[in-house]
Amino acid sequence: MRVLPFLLVLALLGVVDPAPADAARSAGWDYEIRFDEGLRRADVRLCFRRFLPKRLVLGHDDAHGALDLTRRPGAAGLVRRGDGESYVPVGLRPGGCVVWSVDLDALARAGRWRKPASRVGRDLVFAPGALLLRPALWTSRMDVTVRFVLPEGTRPAVPWPLTRDGSYRLDRYALRLEGTIAVGRFEIERLDAAGARFDVAVLDAPHRASREGIRTWLSKAAGAVAQLSGRFPVDRTLVLVEPVPARTPAVIFGMAMRAGGPHLRLLLASTARDEELVGEWVAVHEMTHLGMAWNYDTEAWFQEGFVTYYQEILRGRAGLLSEQEVWQNLHDGFGRGRRSGGQRTLSRESRVMHRHHTYHRVYWAGAALALRLDVELRRRFPDRWCLDDLMQLWERMHGGTRGGPATGLALMRAADRRLRQALCVPLATAQLESAAFPDLERLYARLGVQVVGGRVVLRDDAPLASLRRAITAPKTAVSAAGR
Repeated sequence: MRVLPFLLVLALLGVVDPAPADAARSAGWDYEIRFDEGLRRADVRLCFRRFLPKRLVLGHDDAHGALDLTRRPGAAGLVRRGDGESYVPVGLRPGGCVVWSVDLDALARAGRWRKPASRVGRDLVFAPGALLLRPALWTSRMDVTVRFVLPEGTRPAVPWPLTRDGSYRLDRYALRLEGTIAVGRFEIERLDAAGARFDVAVLDAPHRASREGIRTWLSKAAGAVAQLSGRFPVDRTLVLVEPVPARTPAVIFGMAMRAGGPHLRLLLASTARDEELVGEWVAVHEMTHLGMAWNYDTEAWFQEGFVTYYQEILRGRAGLLSEQEVWQNLHDGFGRGRRSGGQRTLSRESRVMHRHHTYHRVYWAGAALALRLDVELRRRFPDRWCLDDLMQLWERMHGGTRGGPATGLALMRAADRRLRQALCVPLATAQLESAAFPDLERLYARLGVQVVGGRVVLRDDAPLASLRRAITAPKTAVSAAGR
């Protein structure tokens, strides 16, 4: 067992750049996480500086049963409160510490949908908020660090900035938002694409795709996403590629997270071949999320709907899909949305989506709104405004964790102020208050999107055919509209 010489190892790997150390440490706390040889147990020490918390909380509801709160010599005790949701330090003094252990096997068995941890071969993937108790009070001025003590030959894959003393710095959202990190024997490979840097870790499970095939897949996806604004939305991203036993599709699932820094988790089908990866939609979808405004979870109509629209449009702009394929995919998706849900308004459906599993309804109704808004912007403001410009406006307002989360309608109001007319809010409000899936037949006719026996045929004699072609045309320069 050893403390990783982070600065040497990670500098050689090119994984992170050292963040400057503070000359004088401010109020905050420091974690040390010590893993045993088999990654079966983690001992956590939490020490406080110029700050004494009244209670500690855990970031994952299913993780409480994996914690061992047995009091250690020289450390304060922890008592779980009657509400079962928080913990009280007992005997904690200024400069003191609390210690607990986590049964990582129990953590991996816990939960069903949002599992707090899982094993991928010899590697461990987990939500850091499921392992680390945190003070209920955490302001932006708190200085918080994490140091890993790992078995020989293992390393962490985290999205957090590295300090000069070899620990990682956490912001106040690192344990509050959903996030994923990994510990194991993987390599972390640097990939430069679309003007950004990706630190890619392929986890320990069998897979057919080659190293170069995975690099090409991610590079092409990043290039497609850069078509939205002329650049990739963030400078650096951690990518965890997790092979899973499956035959189809090539990429099973993905998640984009911003907890502590941008990172992606992509579930790769174990049998997927290199040629099946390039142009698939999941990586493009998740990467597009990194450039979205931070939106409340209950408003997936905006966050997921607009990204669903762009997963098709951006692949078309990048040449990964033909124009006909873009509109076929959109039409097929709208059909799935129309067949899902429909008994509740879109606003209500977004709030209860996980309970009723009406994902198609919410995602594709949101995508329909994005299409309608994009067309109307281009029609009213030729060569001045399109949805791309609003996406950039919203990202500047609430990108990453900047400014905190916003409601979709608040973002729409901000766009209308910039446009100096009421466009976005009326369109969005009408759709949010309706239980019917948007009727796109008239819009299709104007765009020259004709459906014959379920197959899309594009007509260039339609009134807005040139506008339709412009939506999927490659971008040659970053639009300056609204800047």
